[in-house]
Amino acid sequence: MTDQPFPTYADARGDLLAVELADVPFVVRRVFVVRGVDERLPRGDHDVPCEELVVLLEGSVRFDVDSPAGHDRVVLDKPGQRLLLSPGQSISYVLDGPGSAILVLASAPHQERR
Repeated sequence: MTDQPFPTYADARGDLLAVELADVPFVVRRVFVVRGVDERLPRGDHDVPCEELVVLLEGSVRFDVDSPAGHDRVVLDKPGQRLLLSPGQSISYVLDGPGSAILVLASAPHQERR
């Protein structure tokens, strides 16, 4: 589920997090960012519709992932850490406050839920 983090580079000018698309195991069709809020409200609560690679940008995030194989709790707490999600897994997650953000790379464009 998780893999080696993407590299981060820090110097006096700030931090750089590099995501090489060659390291993503699918063709990326959509990219989006989710940022935290003060209330630490749960997000997700749905089945994953396509392959998704979640990359932690800042702060931390706790995922609960359910699949036919069972339940996993995954915490990403270092920028660059990633979580690969597969279609059919059920997820919910909580960002740890307003300083937390994730980048999500998805294998399919957004489709409205019905």
